[in-house]
Amino acid sequence: MDGLSRWHIRAGMRHRSAFALLLLMILFAITPVEASLPPSTLEQAVKASFLFKFAPFVDWPPTALAAGERTFTICVAGGDPFGSVLDDVVRGQKIAGRSVAVRRLQAAGSAAGCRILFAGHSDDPGYAPFAALAGQPVLTVADRTGGPPGAMIEFVRQGGRVRFHIDDGAARANGLKISSKLLGLAISVNRK
Repeated sequence: MDGLSRWHIRAGMRHRSAFALLLLMILFAITPVEASLPPSTLEQAVKASFLFKFAPFVDWPPTALAAGERTFTICVAGGDPFGSVLDDVVRGQKIAGRSVAVRRLQAAGSAAGCRILFAGHSDDPGYAPFAALAGQPVLTVADRTGGPPGAMIEFVRQGGRVRFHIDDGAARANGLKISSKLLGLAISVNRK
């Protein structure tokens, strides 16, 4: 291989590395938040941003997003840790050409139309918001501590940062395909 060919290969690798770095920076950029916010509020703002930023890295089956559907809905069940922060994050945004809306659910059974469901804490011993969604193409998210079990993506704190675990097997069982880029950013991935 001559020197020019090696240069082209190295240049291509640099461009791909720069693109991957840019993609990661965009993925993890959060909505500007005041530095004076308490750590718990800042953590919830980061999680709210993640909820929105997960969507472009998930492929829903064609039947999940009806052609005439104009809204991509992110739902919150149980305790809502986000307050208005999640609404602020999605305001004016689009996913797959659809405007984004946030809906707070009174009961997990009312999750029709939700594309992402975040389930917060509940003191109800029968609280199982993900059970009603088995086999449905809804990306489920919760906090590993304090949230219900069974989420496809679970938030955790590690080294002072918000990170996440992904249950790719559960996502695939519900007809969702999570991008390898997002899987690569997870602390761990369950592929079963």
